[in-house]
Amino acid sequence: MLHRMRTRLTPVTTLTILIGVITLFVMGCSGSHDTPAPGDRSTAPGPASTTQANRTVAVDVPAASRTTSFRAPGSAPGTIDVGFVDLKVDGRLTTLTVVWTPKYTDAPRDKEISVFDMFGAHSPAVTLVDSVNLKRYVIVQDSRNIELGASGPRTKTVNNTPVSASYTFAAPPADVRTLDVYADDRLLFDDVPVGR
Repeated sequence: MLHRMRTRLTPVTTLTILIGVITLFVMGCSGSHDTPAPGDRSTAPGPASTTQANRTVAVDVPAASRTTSFRAPGSAPGTIDVGFVDLKVDGRLTTLTVVWTPKYTDAPRDKEISVFDMFGAHSPAVTLVDSVNLKRYVIVQDSRNIELGASGPRTKTVNNTPVSASYTFAAPPADVRTLDVYADDRLLFDDVPVGR
């Protein structure tokens, strides 16, 4: 008569088996079947995901309701498109969301372009202007004097690809219905409705 042998697994053996199963699962999920073939890049100028290793490009860029453009500063031929997305009050703060799109005529298609670059090697001073009460709102700063807004040098994309950026200001009084949006001394959008 055969007797079944009972094998008792020690905690170390159980852990080793579990690690092995997880390793096999991860290897199966990270196969190269999702990797695009060389040269198989989309040429559409819409929102993009990461295009190269260690380079993040615009992902899930919100749609703009208004757009404007201006000539690229310096000697770079082309334009910069700006899209207005939202201006919304939340408590004592207001958040402005815009979309920046560089449209240079001769930039390499995979070269990183920051908002800093789009303004001729400086970060734009984004402000809101109440033209009725003659008040200008600047980006608020935290306790370390760091602006609560998208960093010009770190907000990056590639040519013809939009990237969104948000900037936070003090909320205007409740009777203020519209504001103008400026970048430096350039009027981008006038009479923008304030969402509440």
